[in-house]
Amino acid sequence: MSLNRTSKFFIPVFTMVMAAMVAMSPFAIDTYIAALPDIAEFFGVKLNVAELTITLYFMGFAFGNFFGGPLSDAFGRKTIALTGIALYGLASLLITTCTKIEYVLLLRVLQAFGGGFATVTGNVFIRDWYSGKQVARFVTIISMIIMLAPLFAPVMGAALIHWYGWVSIFWFLLAFAILLFLSMWLLIPESRAPELITRKITGRQLLEKYRVFFSSKQSTILLFAISLPMSGLYIFITAASFIYIEYFNISQLRFPLFFSANVVLNIMLSFLNTILLKKHDPEKILRYGLLLQMLSGVTLAISVLMPEPQLWAVFASIVLYVGSLGLVFGNGTATILNHNPEVAGSANATIGIARFAISALIGSIMAMFHTGDLIPFGLVLFFCTLSGNILYNWALRIKA
Repeated sequence: MSLNRTSKFFIPVFTMVMAAMVAMSPFAIDTYIAALPDIAEFFGVKLNVAELTITLYFMGFAFGNFFGGPLSDAFGRKTIALTGIALYGLASLLITTCTKIEYVLLLRVLQAFGGGFATVTGNVFIRDWYSGKQVARFVTIISMIIMLAPLFAPVMGAALIHWYGWVSIFWFLLAFAILLFLSMWLLIPESRAPELITRKITGRQLLEKYRVFFSSKQSTILLFAISLPMSGLYIFITAASFIYIEYFNISQLRFPLFFSANVVLNIMLSFLNTILLKKHDPEKILRYGLLLQMLSGVTLAISVLMPEPQLWAVFASIVLYVGSLGLVFGNGTATILNHNPEVAGSANATIGIARFAISALIGSIMAMFHTGDLIPFGLVLFFCTLSGNILYNWALRIKA
C-alpha cells in the first residue's frame, strides 16, 4: 500500500516524509545540545566527554551512509530506509535505560548508524524520479523544511529537559521514529526500478560503486569542496553548548534563541535559492554561496583572535556561516548527483560520509585539546570555508 505518483497528494506527502527522514539527525542532535551539561553531571564526567556523544554520532552516521547508499542500489531505497529508522528507534529506547556514559556512547553510534542508513536514501529517492534543476529544487525545499527542526528542536529539548529531564528527549526520538516508520511504510512507494534491485551484493561490488565515483577527479574534488564547508555546521553544533552556555554564560532557556537564529537565515537563503534556480544553474549559485560563507569565516577568525571576543561579533559570524549553507548544500548535492547518475546511491552516501567523517575527526581533536577559549573553533571554521572555496574553483577547471 502506498500513494500513486500520479496522485495530487503525492508531491506534498513525499516532500514531508523525505524531510522528516532527513530530519532524524537534526532531532537527534539539536534537541540534545542544551542537555550536555546535565548529562555530564548525571554521569559524573566532564563536559568534553559528554560532547563525544555528539562527535560519535557523526562517526556512526558516516558508517550508516557508507553501507546504506550501495545497499539501497541493490535492495531498494524503501527497504534500507525502513531498516535504518527501526535501528534509530531501538537505540533511542535503549538509551533511556543507560546507567553509564560508555553505554550512551555506544548506543549513540548505533542510533546514528540507523539515521545514516535511512537518511542516505532521501536524496536518492529524489534522483530516481527527477533530474537536473528539479533535483536541486527538491533538495533545497526539503533542506528548508528540515531546518525547522533546528529552529524548534532546541526549544523543545530545553522544555523537555526542564520538565522531565534529559532522558525524555530519547522518548521523544522513539515516538518520532515510530511515526516516520509507519509513514514511510504506508505512503511512499519504492523508487528504484525493479530490474535494478538485485537483492544481493558482495563486498567487492560494494567497494566498486565507490571506485566508480572516485575515478572521477572532478567528482572527488567537488565532494571535499562541499563537505568541508558543511562539516563546519556540525563542528558548530558540537561546540554550541560550550560557546554560548559555558563561555558567554547564556542560560539554558535563552540558548535556543541564539541557536535558532542560524536556522532563520538558513531558511531565508534556502527560499531565495529556490527562486534563483528558476533562472540560474546550481553550480553558479553554489559559487556565490561559498564566497558568502568565506566572508563569515574571515570575520569569525578575526573575532575569536581578539583579546576579549565579543558575543555579538561571534554570534553574527556564526549565523552568517550557517545561513550561507542555504545556498551551498542543495546546489552542491545536486551538482554531485547530476555528475554521477549511474551510482547515485553511492554518490549521495559519499557526501554524507565525507562531511560527517570530517566533522567527527575535527570534533574529536577539538574535544581532546579543549583550550577553554574560542580560537580553535574559529580557526577551524575559517579553514573549512577557505578550503571549500579553493577546491571548488579547482574543480571547475577540470573536465568531467
